[in-house]
Amino acid sequence: MQHPVQVPSAAVDLNERKHPEEALRESEERFRTLVQFSFDVYWETDAHHRFIRQEFAETLSQPPVAEIGRTRWEVSYLEPDAEGWRKHRKTLDAHLPFRDFEHARPTPDGGKRYTSVSGLPVFDETGRFMGYRGVGRYITERKRAEQALRESEARYRTFVDHATDTFMLHDEDGRVLDVNRNACESLGYSRDELIGAVPFFFNLDMDEASWRVNRERLKAGGIATLESRYRRTDGTVFPVEVRMREFCEGGQRQIICLSRDITERKRAAETFREMQAELTHANRAAAMGQVTASVTHELSQPITAMLCNAEAALNWLGSQAPNLEKARRALASIVADAKRGGEIIGWIRSLIKKTPAPKGSLDVNGVILDVITIVRSELIKHGVLLQTDLAPGLPLVEGYRVQLQQVVLNLILNAIEAMNGHEQGGRELRISTAADASNVVVVTVRDNGPGLDAAMVDRLFEPFYTTKPEGIGMGLSICHSIIEAHGGGLWAGANEPRGAVFQFNLPAGQGDPRRMS
Repeated sequence: MQHPVQVPSAAVDLNERKHPEEALRESEERFRTLVQFSFDVYWETDAHHRFIRQEFAETLSQPPVAEIGRTRWEVSYLEPDAEGWRKHRKTLDAHLPFRDFEHARPTPDGGKRYTSVSGLPVFDETGRFMGYRGVGRYITERKRAEQALRESEARYRTFVDHATDTFMLHDEDGRVLDVNRNACESLGYSRDELIGAVPFFFNLDMDEASWRVNRERLKAGGIATLESRYRRTDGTVFPVEVRMREFCEGGQRQIICLSRDITERKRAAETFREMQAELTHANRAAAMGQVTASVTHELSQPITAMLCNAEAALNWLGSQAPNLEKARRALASIVADAKRGGEIIGWIRSLIKKTPAPKGSLDVNGVILDVITIVRSELIKHGVLLQTDLAPGLPLVEGYRVQLQQVVLNLILNAIEAMNGHEQGGRELRISTAADASNVVVVTVRDNGPGLDAAMVDRLFEPFYTTKPEGIGMGLSICHSIIEAHGGGLWAGANEPRGAVFQFNLPAGQGDPRRMS
C-alpha cells in the first residue's frame, strides 16, 4: 500500500501565491495590449493633477517627452485658450469624469500635435480623491483632415454663393436640401424658407408628374436640360434654363439643379428675330428691285390681253347682229387675265410685306413655278436658258410660301448674276426637285458660270460675307436661316463640268397624305 507524498507546507504556500501573481501579470499584459492597440498613451495623475505615470504606445514613430511631475496646463500649449483650460480645470477640481478633451502642443518643427484625452477620477476605500487615470489619442492627422475639409467647404460655399447662377440641392422627392445665395436673392426667399420646399413652390412649369419624368431620365446617368419659369415672392415671373443631375452621397440619391436667368438671352433673341425679319424684308425688297422689268412684263401681258379682249367684246356687241357667244368668250378671257394680274400683284405684295402669310402645307414645285413666272423676262434679258426637272408627286412640306419663294428667287438671281460675264457655251440654269429615301424634298439649282472658289465655300452663308463689289452679304445668310427654320439645310458646291450648285432640303409635313411610308 502506497502512502500519499507529503508536500511541505512552505511549498504549498509558494504555489498558492504564484497563481495570483501570474493572474496579475496576465492582466497587466492584457492591459498593455489594450493600450498599445487602442490608445496612444495611458496616464495617471495624483490628487493635485500632476502626472505620476505615462506609458506611450510602441507604434508611435516619435513618442513625446514624458511630463511626470507637472500638470497638463504647465506644459507649453497652443490650444485651447484660457477659457478652455478654465472649464477643463473646473471639471478636474470637481473630480468628474471627462471625455475627449482636446489640446495642442507645439512640435520642434514649428507645427502642432493634437491630443484627445479622457479620464476617470480615482477614490480610495474611504472615498478620498486620489487622482485620475485615463488614456489619450493623438489626433493631429484627423485635425488636419478636418481643417482641410472646412477649408474646402468654405471655398465651395464661397464659390457657390458668389456664382451668378442658382444652385439647389434636392432629395429624391424634390425637397430642397440646400441653396446658394443667388437662389435666395433671385427668388426673394430666405434660405430657411427655401429649405424643405418642393420645386412646384416657385417653378411654374414643374409638378409631381414632370419631376418624376425628369428623375427617370437622371437615373440613367444623364443630364436633364429644360426651360422653366420661376416666380418670385412679389409674383413676377422670369424664364430660366435648368440643368439637373443626380449623384449619390452617403447612400442617398440627390439631385443638383443649376438654374440660369435667361431673361436677357430671351430679350436678345427677340431683338435678333426682329432684326432678322427686317433684313429678310429688305432682302426681298432688293430682290424685287432686281426683277422689276420681269414684273412689269408679266403685268403688261394680262393688261394688254384685257384691253384687246375688251375692244373685241365691244365690237361683237356693237355690230348690227351682235355675236353674244364671242362677246361672252372675250369677257371670260378678260376675267381670267384680271385674275392672273391680281395673282401677280398679290404675290408681289406678299413678298414685300414684313409679315409672311400663315404657315401651311406647300407644294415645292408650285413654289418654284411661281418664282419662274416672275423671273422669266429676267432670264430672257440675260440670255439664260432655263431647264426644269421637277419630280411629280412630291410630299408636301410645312412652311411659309413667301419665305421659300424668297430662297428660290435669291438662288436664281445669284445664278443669273454669276453667269453674266460668261459667254462660252451659253448660259444654262437647271432647277430640279426630288424626294430621297428619308422622305425629304431636295431642291437643286445648277448654273454653268465661273463656279465657286473652294476657299470661300465654307463662308458663303456667313452674315455680311460677300464676293460682290456692291453686295452686303445677307442674301445667302438669310436663305440659310429660312431653310434651317423650316427644319432643313442649305449647302453649296461645284457643278460638273463647270459652275456652281446650290441645294436645300425640306422635311415632309407631318400631315401630308402623300408622305412615303
